[in-house]
Amino acid sequence: MYEAYASSYTIFLKNWQVKRKIALEMLEQHLQSSLSEQTQVSVLSVGPGPGEFDKQLIDFLQQYVAEGQALKYVVVEPNHIHRQIFEATMQSAGVSGVHFEMHPTSIEDFQTNEKFDCIHYTHSIYHMPGQERRLILESLNRLKDGGVLVITLDTEEAVIFTLITKYAEVVGNDQYWQEGSSQMMESKKLREIIDDIGLSYKFESYPEYLDVSACFEQNSEEGKVLMDFLFQANLRDASPELNQQLLSLVDKVAIEQNGRKMLYLPAGTFVMPKQ
Repeated sequence: MYEAYASSYTIFLKNWQVKRKIALEMLEQHLQSSLSEQTQVSVLSVGPGPGEFDKQLIDFLQQYVAEGQALKYVVVEPNHIHRQIFEATMQSAGVSGVHFEMHPTSIEDFQTNEKFDCIHYTHSIYHMPGQERRLILESLNRLKDGGVLVITLDTEEAVIFTLITKYAEVVGNDQYWQEGSSQMMESKKLREIIDDIGLSYKFESYPEYLDVSACFEQNSEEGKVLMDFLFQANLRDASPELNQQLLSLVDKVAIEQNGRKMLYLPAGTFVMPKQ
């Protein structure tokens, strides 16, 4: 399972037009002054996958880590393939002066008494259905004074949620519907949880897109992988009729941009200071 997901996510990332800079700018407003007071700057990255955002976050943090300060980067990632890619990402980026600590477990099972300046869930909280409230509260307790919790995820306008719902309707699989719907966390639902807890936060949404042109190329392996990811299903054994029906669903929600077919997947970032 881990191998299949890591492989499909690599293709997804290749075609995903993300805007990580916005999350970094929001983070900067909270951390710029507090980091100078720390002898060790500590980050907890939850489910970072291959570590593309983490690489940018480390570059950002190193601007504010003074001489004599240490930067510790703790990673919680249960997928062994993603852990390997994460390490390779950091090596290829030439990251130095950072003490990495990798934990091959889920965040639900992660135990530590350490306090962090920043804890972030970057497009990972989808994989912890039903645990969001608990994880937010635990994360806030794990922050230092002046620390911040950052959660980035798709907004409710992201058409991938429409595609997953439509797939469940098409196949008529009640079990898939129950599992799929329980995992369909998006910014509106998360905001309701945060508001119910009574936390203060800043939130900003921004447009992102996924290039799905390969899905419409005959016998494209990349297109097949993207279709599996979009519908969160293994479509390799699906009938030609079903595959064509699903491709039509993708076509209906796709946007033409410079001769490419793009899906609108806007994201949003919550920034919650320790309270």
